[in-house]
Order: sequence, then structure tokens, then C-alpha cells
Amino acid sequence: MLCFDSKIQLIAFNGVLEREWVLETNIKYVKPMSGPPKRESLLVGCQDGSVLKIFIDNGFPIPIIKQTTPVSLVDISSDRQKIAVIDDFKSLFVYDVKTQQLLFQERNIESIAWNLEVEDMLAYTSQDSLYIKCRDLPPQQQRLPGYVVGFKGSKIFCLNDGNMNTIDVP
Repeated sequence: MLCFDSKIQLIAFNGVLEREWVLETNIKYVKPMSGPPKRESLLVGCQDGSVLKIFIDNGFPIPIIKQTTPVSLVDISSDRQKIAVIDDFKSLFVYDVKTQQLLFQERNIESIAWNLEVEDMLAYTSQDSLYIKCRDLPPQQQRLPGYVVGFKGSKIFCLNDGNMNTIDVP
């Protein structure tokens, strides 16, 4: 996959262009997502506030959510029912994908990661704190500098000053 400006290109290992998507606005964030062979997908956040899903075997992007501010970071829950978006102003928005309803909002957030095993569990960081939110419960906070880059089961993976730290959470 090659991404630049408003284009995403799927290039085979032999260098042949297999497919190209040209979006209406510049791309700000791309996250590869797993899937069956030849059905993998990308989660794409755009300058105009739209979040799209692109299957590599489909020429048409699928709109997921549209907000008014540019997307800086995006992640989708393991059951694909909730999406978390951080905009250029460091505001976190969590939406229900089907209803498009805003479920949760927070300010001054720098990174996010849904738990890969527990559907309703989200980790996010501010400048010096890690938060873990589960369903409608208030988020649990602990002091921890760095950026959350992954969350699986009871392990959170945070990047801090070039070092990857694994944090065990209850």
C-alpha cells in the first residue's frame, strides 16, 4: 500500500499497480486491518473529518463516520461496532458505527487503542496519563507518559522516548 495526498495505491510485490483509490480530500491517517486473504482492509481518516473503510478487493471506499474536524488518529473496536477518533485539536470522539451516535467525548487526548479481546474496553493517553474506559463506567486513570499503541487482553503497549513498554492492567 502506498498513500500520498488523496490517493491510496495497492502495488503488487512485482511493482504492478493493482488498484487505486482517489479520495475527495487529503488522507491524514491510515490503519491496516486484518481480514481473510485478499479481503484485508484499511481504516482511513481524512482532512475533511470523514472516516472510511477500504477493502483491498473493492474499488469503492465505505463511509463510516463524518465529523466536522480533521481526523488525526482512528481505531475501531474488535467487533467493529464502535469507532474512536482523535481530531487535530486533540479531542477524542467515540461513536456507535451503526447509529452514528456520539457515545463519549474527551479533550487533550494524544493516542487511542481498542482492546483486541474485550470489545468495550478502550485505552487512551493524555500528556502524562493513561486512561482505561470500559463500557459506560468512568475511566480509570494512572500516571504514565507515552503513547498507547496497542491493547490486548490485560496488556497495554505504550511507546515512550523510543522504548516500547508493556503495562499489565487488571
